[in-house]
Amino acid sequence: MTTVERHDHTFGTPDLAIILTTACWGFNFVITKSAAGNDPEQFRIFIYNIIRFALSSALLFLTIRLQGRSPRIGKADILRIAGLSFVGIFLYQVLYMVGQTLTSASNIGIIYSFMPLLILVVSVAAKVERPTAFTIAGVLLGCFGLVMILFEGGKLSLDIGSFLFLCACLCFASYAVFGKPILDRIPPVILMAWILLFGTLYQLPLALWQLPHQSWSDLTGRNILYVFLAAILSQYIGYTLFYFSISRLGPSRSGVYTNLTPVFTLFFAVLIRGETIASVQIAGLAVIIAGIGITKIQRRARKLL
Repeated sequence: MTTVERHDHTFGTPDLAIILTTACWGFNFVITKSAAGNDPEQFRIFIYNIIRFALSSALLFLTIRLQGRSPRIGKADILRIAGLSFVGIFLYQVLYMVGQTLTSASNIGIIYSFMPLLILVVSVAAKVERPTAFTIAGVLLGCFGLVMILFEGGKLSLDIGSFLFLCACLCFASYAVFGKPILDRIPPVILMAWILLFGTLYQLPLALWQLPHQSWSDLTGRNILYVFLAAILSQYIGYTLFYFSISRLGPSRSGVYTNLTPVFTLFFAVLIRGETIASVQIAGLAVIIAGIGITKIQRRARKLL
Protein backbone atom coordinates (compact mmCIF):
# COMPACT_ATOMS: atom_id res chain seq x y z
CA MET A 1 0.00 0.00 0.00
CA THR A 2 1.14 3.53 -0.74
CA THR A 3 0.18 6.72 1.07
CA VAL A 4 -0.68 9.87 -0.82
CA GLU A 5 0.75 12.84 1.05
CA ARG A 6 -1.33 15.99 1.16
CA HIS A 7 -0.37 19.57 1.84
CA ASP A 8 -0.95 20.88 5.35
CA HIS A 9 -4.45 22.39 5.37
CA THR A 10 -3.87 24.67 8.36
CA PHE A 11 -3.76 28.41 7.75
CA GLY A 12 -0.16 29.57 7.59
CA THR A 13 2.50 31.62 5.82
CA PRO A 14 1.65 30.40 2.26
CA ASP A 15 -1.97 31.49 2.80
CA LEU A 16 -0.88 34.92 4.02
CA ALA A 17 1.46 35.16 1.04
CA ILE A 18 -1.27 34.50 -1.51
CA ILE A 19 -3.62 36.96 0.22
CA LEU A 20 -0.90 39.61 0.01
CA THR A 21 -0.45 38.68 -3.65
CA THR A 22 -4.12 39.27 -4.42
CA ALA A 23 -3.97 42.60 -2.56
CA CYS A 24 -1.00 43.66 -4.71
CA TRP A 25 -2.78 42.57 -7.89
CA GLY A 26 -6.01 44.31 -6.86
CA PHE A 27 -4.10 47.54 -6.25
CA ASN A 28 -2.30 47.07 -9.56
CA PHE A 29 -5.57 46.84 -11.53
CA VAL A 30 -6.69 50.18 -10.10
CA ILE A 31 -3.47 52.09 -10.74
CA THR A 32 -2.96 50.54 -14.18
CA LYS A 33 -6.36 51.84 -15.25
CA SER A 34 -5.05 55.33 -14.48
CA ALA A 35 -1.47 54.96 -15.70
CA ALA A 36 -1.82 52.96 -18.95
CA GLY A 37 -3.94 53.89 -21.95
CA ASN A 38 -4.11 56.15 -24.96
CA ASP A 39 -4.35 59.57 -23.30
CA PRO A 40 -1.30 61.88 -23.60
CA GLU A 41 -0.61 61.77 -19.85
CA GLN A 42 -0.63 57.96 -19.80
CA PHE A 43 1.91 55.30 -20.72
CA ARG A 44 1.18 53.28 -23.84
CA ILE A 45 0.16 49.82 -22.68
CA PHE A 46 3.21 47.81 -23.74
CA ILE A 47 5.66 50.55 -22.82
CA TYR A 48 4.07 50.51 -19.36
CA ASN A 49 4.41 46.72 -19.31
CA ILE A 50 8.01 46.54 -20.41
CA ILE A 51 9.10 49.14 -17.83
CA ARG A 52 7.50 47.27 -14.94
CA PHE A 53 8.60 43.82 -16.12
CA ALA A 54 12.20 44.89 -16.78
CA LEU A 55 12.43 46.71 -13.45
CA SER A 56 10.96 43.82 -11.43
CA SER A 57 13.21 41.28 -13.16
CA ALA A 58 16.28 43.40 -12.40
CA LEU A 59 15.20 43.72 -8.75
CA LEU A 60 14.78 39.94 -8.47
CA PHE A 61 18.23 39.23 -9.93
CA LEU A 62 19.67 41.83 -7.53
CA THR A 63 17.87 40.12 -4.64
CA ILE A 64 19.35 36.77 -5.65
CA ARG A 65 22.86 38.26 -5.66
CA LEU A 66 22.35 39.97 -2.30
CA GLN A 67 21.28 36.62 -0.88
CA GLY A 68 24.57 35.14 -2.04
CA ARG A 69 22.91 32.72 -4.45
CA SER A 70 23.53 32.05 -8.11
CA PRO A 71 20.74 32.66 -10.64
CA ARG A 72 22.11 29.97 -12.97
CA ILE A 73 19.74 27.25 -14.10
CA GLY A 74 20.07 24.24 -16.39
CA LYS A 75 19.58 24.45 -20.16
CA ALA A 76 16.54 22.18 -20.05
CA ASP A 77 14.92 24.40 -17.43
CA ILE A 78 15.65 27.53 -19.46
CA LEU A 79 13.56 26.15 -22.33
CA ARG A 80 10.73 25.22 -19.97
CA ILE A 81 10.82 28.64 -18.31
CA ALA A 82 10.88 30.40 -21.68
CA GLY A 83 7.75 28.48 -22.69
CA LEU A 84 6.09 29.16 -19.35
CA SER A 85 6.82 32.88 -19.68
CA PHE A 86 5.53 32.97 -23.25
CA VAL A 87 2.19 31.46 -22.25
CA GLY A 88 1.71 32.91 -18.78
CA ILE A 89 3.21 36.36 -19.28
CA PHE A 90 3.29 37.32 -22.95
CA LEU A 91 0.13 35.61 -24.30
CA TYR A 92 -1.80 36.41 -21.14
CA GLN A 93 -0.89 40.10 -21.32
CA VAL A 94 -1.65 40.43 -25.06
CA LEU A 95 -4.95 38.53 -24.92
CA TYR A 96 -6.02 40.41 -21.79
CA MET A 97 -5.10 43.85 -23.13
CA VAL A 98 -6.82 43.27 -26.49
CA GLY A 99 -9.80 41.41 -25.03
CA GLN A 100 -10.69 44.11 -22.51
CA THR A 101 -11.06 46.65 -25.31
CA LEU A 102 -13.56 44.43 -27.19
CA THR A 103 -15.97 43.53 -24.39
CA SER A 104 -17.61 45.04 -21.32
CA ALA A 105 -16.10 45.34 -17.87
CA SER A 106 -18.87 43.11 -16.45
CA ASN A 107 -17.98 40.36 -18.92
CA ILE A 108 -14.33 40.59 -17.90
CA GLY A 109 -15.27 40.33 -14.24
CA ILE A 110 -17.57 37.34 -14.69
CA ILE A 111 -15.05 35.42 -16.80
CA TYR A 112 -12.25 36.18 -14.31
CA SER A 113 -14.37 34.61 -11.57
CA PHE A 114 -13.81 31.22 -13.17
CA MET A 115 -10.02 31.44 -12.93
CA PRO A 116 -9.83 29.06 -9.91
CA LEU A 117 -12.03 26.57 -11.78
CA LEU A 118 -9.75 26.75 -14.83
CA ILE A 119 -6.71 26.20 -12.62
CA LEU A 120 -8.45 23.19 -11.08
CA VAL A 121 -9.36 21.71 -14.48
CA VAL A 122 -5.88 22.22 -15.94
CA SER A 123 -4.27 20.83 -12.79
CA VAL A 124 -6.36 17.65 -12.90
CA ALA A 125 -5.98 17.23 -16.67
CA ALA A 126 -2.20 17.61 -16.43
CA LYS A 127 -2.10 15.24 -13.42
CA VAL A 128 -0.11 17.79 -11.44
CA GLU A 129 -2.25 17.28 -8.35
CA ARG A 130 -5.39 15.52 -7.10
CA PRO A 131 -7.57 18.04 -5.27
CA THR A 132 -9.83 16.92 -2.43
CA ALA A 133 -13.61 17.19 -2.56
CA PHE A 134 -13.34 20.12 -0.15
CA THR A 135 -11.00 21.98 -2.52
CA ILE A 136 -13.40 21.42 -5.43
CA ALA A 137 -16.34 22.61 -3.33
CA GLY A 138 -14.37 25.67 -2.20
CA VAL A 139 -13.47 26.55 -5.80
CA LEU A 140 -17.08 26.31 -6.98
CA LEU A 141 -18.40 28.28 -3.99
CA GLY A 142 -15.76 30.97 -4.47
CA CYS A 143 -16.67 31.30 -8.16
CA PHE A 144 -20.32 31.80 -7.22
CA GLY A 145 -19.38 34.41 -4.62
CA LEU A 146 -17.31 36.37 -7.09
CA VAL A 147 -20.13 36.37 -9.65
CA MET A 148 -22.31 37.88 -6.90
CA ILE A 149 -19.77 40.68 -6.47
CA LEU A 150 -19.29 41.38 -10.17
CA PHE A 151 -22.72 40.74 -11.64
CA GLU A 152 -24.70 43.97 -11.52
CA GLY A 153 -27.95 43.21 -13.28
CA GLY A 154 -26.36 42.70 -16.68
CA LYS A 155 -25.67 39.52 -18.55
CA LEU A 156 -22.69 37.81 -20.06
CA SER A 157 -22.75 38.17 -23.83
CA LEU A 158 -20.50 36.04 -25.98
CA ASP A 159 -18.30 38.26 -28.12
CA ILE A 160 -14.75 38.18 -29.45
CA GLY A 161 -13.46 40.15 -26.47
CA SER A 162 -14.96 37.65 -24.01
CA PHE A 163 -13.41 34.78 -25.95
CA LEU A 164 -9.98 36.42 -25.98
CA PHE A 165 -10.13 37.10 -22.25
CA LEU A 166 -11.22 33.51 -21.59
CA CYS A 167 -8.13 32.40 -23.55
CA ALA A 168 -6.05 34.78 -21.42
CA CYS A 169 -7.40 33.17 -18.24
CA LEU A 170 -6.61 29.73 -19.63
CA CYS A 171 -3.05 30.88 -20.32
CA PHE A 172 -2.68 32.08 -16.74
CA ALA A 173 -4.19 28.86 -15.38
CA SER A 174 -1.63 26.86 -17.39
CA TYR A 175 1.10 29.16 -16.07
CA ALA A 176 0.02 28.47 -12.49
CA VAL A 177 -0.20 24.70 -12.94
CA PHE A 178 2.85 23.95 -15.07
CA GLY A 179 5.04 26.15 -12.89
CA LYS A 180 4.56 23.73 -9.98
CA PRO A 181 6.93 20.96 -11.25
CA ILE A 182 9.65 23.54 -11.94
CA LEU A 183 9.20 24.95 -8.43
CA ASP A 184 10.20 21.55 -7.08
CA ARG A 185 13.70 22.26 -8.43
CA ILE A 186 14.03 26.05 -8.57
CA PRO A 187 13.22 28.57 -5.78
CA PRO A 188 10.38 31.03 -6.56
CA VAL A 189 12.68 34.10 -6.56
CA ILE A 190 15.05 32.61 -9.15
CA LEU A 191 12.20 31.22 -11.26
CA MET A 192 10.34 34.54 -11.34
CA ALA A 193 13.50 36.48 -12.19
CA TRP A 194 13.89 34.42 -15.36
CA ILE A 195 10.17 34.37 -16.20
CA LEU A 196 9.95 38.17 -16.01
CA LEU A 197 13.17 38.55 -18.00
CA PHE A 198 11.73 36.45 -20.82
CA GLY A 199 8.42 38.32 -20.47
CA THR A 200 10.31 41.58 -20.99
CA LEU A 201 12.03 40.28 -24.13
CA TYR A 202 8.79 38.96 -25.60
CA GLN A 203 7.06 42.34 -25.18
CA LEU A 204 10.00 44.38 -26.52
CA PRO A 205 8.79 44.39 -30.18
CA LEU A 206 5.34 45.61 -29.11
CA ALA A 207 6.87 48.31 -26.92
CA LEU A 208 9.08 49.47 -29.80
CA TRP A 209 6.00 49.55 -32.03
CA GLN A 210 4.24 51.87 -29.56
CA LEU A 211 7.33 53.97 -28.81
CA PRO A 212 6.66 56.64 -31.50
CA HIS A 213 3.19 57.18 -30.02
CA GLN A 214 4.44 57.75 -26.47
CA SER A 215 4.31 61.36 -25.26
CA TRP A 216 6.97 61.48 -22.55
CA SER A 217 6.63 65.17 -21.73
CA ASP A 218 2.90 64.83 -20.94
CA LEU A 219 3.30 62.02 -18.41
CA THR A 220 2.11 62.98 -14.95
CA GLY A 221 4.22 62.41 -11.86
CA ARG A 222 1.46 60.22 -10.45
CA ASN A 223 1.52 57.87 -13.43
CA ILE A 224 5.31 57.63 -13.27
CA LEU A 225 4.97 56.69 -9.61
CA TYR A 226 2.31 54.12 -10.52
CA VAL A 227 4.56 52.26 -12.97
CA PHE A 228 7.21 51.87 -10.25
CA LEU A 229 4.60 50.73 -7.73
CA ALA A 230 3.26 48.23 -10.26
CA ALA A 231 6.76 46.82 -10.81
CA ILE A 232 7.45 46.42 -7.10
CA LEU A 233 4.03 45.32 -5.85
CA SER A 234 2.46 43.36 -8.70
CA GLN A 235 5.57 41.76 -10.25
CA TYR A 236 8.45 41.78 -7.75
CA ILE A 237 6.33 40.90 -4.70
CA GLY A 238 3.05 39.57 -6.12
CA TYR A 239 4.28 37.12 -8.74
CA THR A 240 7.03 35.79 -6.49
CA LEU A 241 4.67 35.18 -3.57
CA PHE A 242 2.18 33.57 -5.94
CA TYR A 243 4.70 30.91 -6.94
CA PHE A 244 5.83 30.56 -3.33
CA SER A 245 2.24 29.73 -2.37
CA ILE A 246 1.84 27.30 -5.26
CA SER A 247 5.01 25.50 -4.17
CA ARG A 248 3.50 25.03 -0.68
CA LEU A 249 -0.26 24.76 -1.27
CA GLY A 250 -0.49 23.48 -4.84
CA PRO A 251 -2.16 25.20 -7.82
CA SER A 252 -5.81 24.47 -6.99
CA ARG A 253 -5.78 25.61 -3.37
CA SER A 254 -3.73 28.68 -4.29
CA GLY A 255 -6.14 29.37 -7.15
CA VAL A 256 -9.08 29.64 -4.75
CA TYR A 257 -7.49 32.78 -3.30
CA THR A 258 -7.39 34.51 -6.72
CA ASN A 259 -11.09 35.25 -6.16
CA LEU A 260 -9.89 37.85 -3.65
CA THR A 261 -8.19 39.89 -6.39
CA PRO A 262 -11.42 41.59 -7.60
CA VAL A 263 -12.40 42.08 -3.95
CA PHE A 264 -9.20 44.02 -3.30
CA THR A 265 -9.67 45.81 -6.63
CA LEU A 266 -13.08 46.97 -5.43
CA PHE A 267 -11.64 48.00 -2.07
CA PHE A 268 -8.86 50.09 -3.63
CA ALA A 269 -11.30 51.52 -6.19
CA VAL A 270 -13.38 52.80 -3.28
CA LEU A 271 -10.29 54.08 -1.47
CA ILE A 272 -8.56 55.70 -4.45
CA ARG A 273 -11.33 56.43 -6.97
CA GLY A 274 -14.28 57.01 -4.61
CA GLU A 275 -16.47 54.18 -5.96
CA THR A 276 -19.24 52.62 -3.84
CA ILE A 277 -19.91 49.05 -2.61
CA ALA A 278 -23.37 47.44 -2.86
CA SER A 279 -24.80 45.06 -0.23
CA VAL A 280 -24.79 42.14 -2.69
CA GLN A 281 -21.04 42.65 -3.13
CA ILE A 282 -20.53 42.35 0.64
CA ALA A 283 -22.57 39.14 0.59
CA GLY A 284 -20.43 37.87 -2.28
CA LEU A 285 -17.29 38.51 -0.24
CA ALA A 286 -18.74 36.40 2.59
CA VAL A 287 -19.36 33.55 0.14
CA ILE A 288 -15.77 33.78 -1.17
CA ILE A 289 -14.39 33.63 2.38
CA ALA A 290 -16.61 30.62 3.04
CA GLY A 291 -15.21 28.96 -0.08
CA ILE A 292 -11.65 29.54 1.12
CA GLY A 293 -12.59 28.19 4.54
CA ILE A 294 -13.88 24.95 3.01
CA THR A 295 -10.50 24.30 1.39
CA LYS A 296 -8.85 24.54 4.82
CA ILE A 297 -10.85 21.60 6.20
CA GLN A 298 -8.27 18.99 7.06
CA ARG A 299 -8.37 15.55 5.53
CA ARG A 300 -6.35 12.55 6.54
CA ALA A 301 -4.01 11.10 3.94
CA ARG A 302 -5.83 8.39 1.97
CA LYS A 303 -4.33 4.96 1.50
CA LEU A 304 -4.38 3.40 -1.93
CA LEU A 305 -4.01 -0.27 -2.69
